Amino acid sequence: MILELKNITLSFTRGNDAFRILNGLNFSVEEGKVTALIGGNGAGKTTLFNIISGFQKDYGGDILFKGKNICKHSPDIIARKGIGRLFQGKPLLSDLTLLENMKLASTDCSGEYPFAYLLNRKKIDQKEQEKEQQTIEIFIRLFGENNKYLAMLHCNGSEFSYGEQRLMSLARLFMGDYSLLLLDEPTAGVNPVFIEAIQSIIKKMVTDEKKTVLLIEHNIPFVSGIADKCAFLSEGVIKHFGATSDIINNREVKNSYLGIL
Repeated sequence: MILELKNITLSFTRGNDAFRILNGLNFSVEEGKVTALIGGNGAGKTTLFNIISGFQKDYGGDILFKGKNICKHSPDIIARKGIGRLFQGKPLLSDLTLLENMKLASTDCSGEYPFAYLLNRKKIDQKEQEKEQQTIEIFIRLFGENNKYLAMLHCNGSEFSYGEQRLMSLARLFMGDYSLLLLDEPTAGVNPVFIEAIQSIIKKMVTDEKKTVLLIEHNIPFVSGIADKCAFLSEGVIKHFGATSDIINNREVKNSYLGIL
């Protein structure tokens, strides 16, 4: 298992009342597979992603990534260890070009420090050229030769549609040296044309790039077409976990989440 969550608990208080979001959750993610995490709104799915990626600190339990405990590590350290994340919403910075947005996603941050640039200008310029070449290679792998994004490298992020920005957000993950990718609702608000492209990219992440994917998704047909395994989160625990078709056809999942009797 590439990721193991052991007895994860998280509570918060409102006035005199205490609420438990995660209630001794146990969950494992198999390497080289796509695992979907489903559940109702407010079930704690994004909160769980925040815990794994280091943005949520006040929790109990253990998180093992490749057999090593990463509890309470900061997000940047967790990213360097090999966990990348796609957040909800538009990922591109509007006033930066597509190429600049891609370069920012690189795990090599040497070009981001002005003083270091003054001391190592030639070396950093070479690194920036390598990042540009890496971007071009990623776009060719994902979208084919002579795709339109190669001609849009110097267009600002604001010039891309929402669906295109979701595609670019997935492409940016290829700039990092990640072995596990957390994708938070990759198809939310995206039209069917882009959903098909998103599915293709995720499949390439696993088959071509040998990544492991854990995704949150409400689009059940998409989950059925992409996920090897599926976990149903309810009442702060993983209530059901197994082959995707088995979970989606589970009576409790149908009744409580999908609204099917």
